Amino acid sequence: MRILMIQPNYHSGGAEIAGNWPSSWVPYVGGALKTAGFTEIRFIDAMCNYIGDVELAVQINTYQPDVVLCTAITPMIYKSQATLKLVKTVCPEAKAIMGGVHPTYMYREVLSEAPWVDYIIRGEGEEITVNLLKAIANGTDEQERRNILGIAFLEDGKVVATPAHPPIKDLNTLTPDWSLLDWDKYIYTPLNTRVAVPNYSRGCPFRCRFCSQWKFWRKYRSRSPKQFVDEIERLVKDHKVGFFILADEEPTINKSRFVALCNELIDRNLGVHWGINTRVTDILRDEKELPLYHKAGLVHVSLGTEASAQLNLNLFRKETTIADNKRAVQLLRDNGILAEVQFIMGLPNETPETIEETYRMARDWKADMTNWNMYTPWPFAELFQDLQDKVEIRDYSHYNFVTPIIKPDNMSREEVLKGVLRNYARFYSWKFLEYWFEKDSFKRRYLLGCLWAFVKTTLNKRFYNLDRVKQKGLHTEIDFGFDEARILTPEQMALIKKGQVGSADIDFVGTISACGAPNDIALDSYTKEQVVKNDVIQVAVVEADQQTRIDLRVNLRSQAGIEVASEATNGETGLVILESIDVDVAVVDAALPDMNLVKFLRSARRVQENSYVIPSKILILVTPEQSTILCEAIAAGVDGFCLKDSPIEKLAEAVHITHKKGRYEDPAIAPLLENVVPV
Repeated sequence: MRILMIQPNYHSGGAEIAGNWPSSWVPYVGGALKTAGFTEIRFIDAMCNYIGDVELAVQINTYQPDVVLCTAITPMIYKSQATLKLVKTVCPEAKAIMGGVHPTYMYREVLSEAPWVDYIIRGEGEEITVNLLKAIANGTDEQERRNILGIAFLEDGKVVATPAHPPIKDLNTLTPDWSLLDWDKYIYTPLNTRVAVPNYSRGCPFRCRFCSQWKFWRKYRSRSPKQFVDEIERLVKDHKVGFFILADEEPTINKSRFVALCNELIDRNLGVHWGINTRVTDILRDEKELPLYHKAGLVHVSLGTEASAQLNLNLFRKETTIADNKRAVQLLRDNGILAEVQFIMGLPNETPETIEETYRMARDWKADMTNWNMYTPWPFAELFQDLQDKVEIRDYSHYNFVTPIIKPDNMSREEVLKGVLRNYARFYSWKFLEYWFEKDSFKRRYLLGCLWAFVKTTLNKRFYNLDRVKQKGLHTEIDFGFDEARILTPEQMALIKKGQVGSADIDFVGTISACGAPNDIALDSYTKEQVVKNDVIQVAVVEADQQTRIDLRVNLRSQAGIEVASEATNGETGLVILESIDVDVAVVDAALPDMNLVKFLRSARRVQENSYVIPSKILILVTPEQSTILCEAIAAGVDGFCLKDSPIEKLAEAVHITHKKGRYEDPAIAPLLENVVPV
């Protein structure tokens, strides 16, 4: 059976400015198919090679595929649908299959607009694709498809979505085949070297409201550092890759694993450089380890700083502060790592003053690079549900981070775009001078390479899709090019406001689930890896009050043998952390802002039982007034308790004893419990 994989010929003015990026889904899904015994696989990168429909039709006809796989992120969806329609025109008998985050959630809309799509793969694709293609190869897919988890299709004109397939239990079983790619095409402009985008982990333990990745992957999982660096070594030696960017949403959340990854890279001495996206809080946490990260080849960190106003950070559920952002940039720069910051622009409360404030912050923070990204309201993200009555533009081809989709209350879209472009011009005009004075020779070369990428794509007007900006004398006009048929009428917007219209298959209540899956879907138990024991106790802090949380972080780290591995501001995020990373002791404030303490304790036991992490001990911090809550926590099986205002030396002792003996009872609290009967 001949299998053809196609990356649609879609372009925007975003990430492409740094070079041509390989399609990560191809080696991972293609490798899974080859491991399953499918040997005739070809990949056409129509995007990288700018292959038009006429030439693409010739290549499809020449290969005569039995199955065609195509991907689709939101702005690519129409091109992906058109590509599969072209497939059906050239090879009517070929099975047309689409995957990716957009059809995962919007499968009803996709199948309605593109009924020629035979199957949609929803969620993580490797195992689902293999199962589906085995049925197609046997000629039994139409009889068996209702029993194949994680797909959607049309049957007698009606949409059928099977229950979601469980997440891949062990990412070390991935078998990517990078030989499917034509490596001469994938060059990272700043360093003029081949670039790869491998997966170290999948998923994100945090739940930013504008994002959907945490929901798409469902579980945070990571590969073993050794097995992952084996893959990096193959990329370097077999394919001459000189730079890679982790495709991960949150690669540093598990500090011990990330440190082990860096040590493995140092030991191999592969001479490869790399970059990551990560959270500000992880950089603050890892201040002492940043020299190690740099030694391992980490040269570029993009921080999700996101907003200029604390109000917007809270809206996004970012759990960071403006001061945190500035400090993280300084730490990266002090350790020779390029610090890139990201701002999200174009929310309803945007004003000329807030746009100006992002510029002042980028300059004040001394960020090496800055990106101003237009808020892109994914129709399947949580924040979209709050804002959708302000989103009349439903032309998804412009949901590309460089087009203002939402019209702010006090600005036009044109004014937002002009303000952002002005920020870019001013910021990089300064950097044109500053980069030359960078003392580190490699970083100077790298920064100048980044600047060249900006200049080159500005001149050819690919950067930020500048071709739509027309200068007419002293007047600037902007043609966004929205498809008028995909702009909702006032009447349609009114129905949305009343909650009578919705297109995405979403559920933000209860257990995270992929589309079509019941919330209580059973997952196989994860193999709990035995972590390397050391003398340092890994602690997670769950504390709502910002200053108290910072004090706990700083003071606990000052005590021998204790490291604060992660932090959360509420019970929900605390549970995600305990489900996602190995923590020895969780220090939890008994007064959680979003849930009852007993519920938190029982939920923590449940999520850790079904996760791959080693179960942690839970030490709660209580006040004398919380004796009833403490009794209930004891009945629920809490491991330890300590007075909240105890000296740090006493709290550190409580952490050590809880970790070593599995139990700690603060003697100062015992008298308070004598006359309290727990509910």
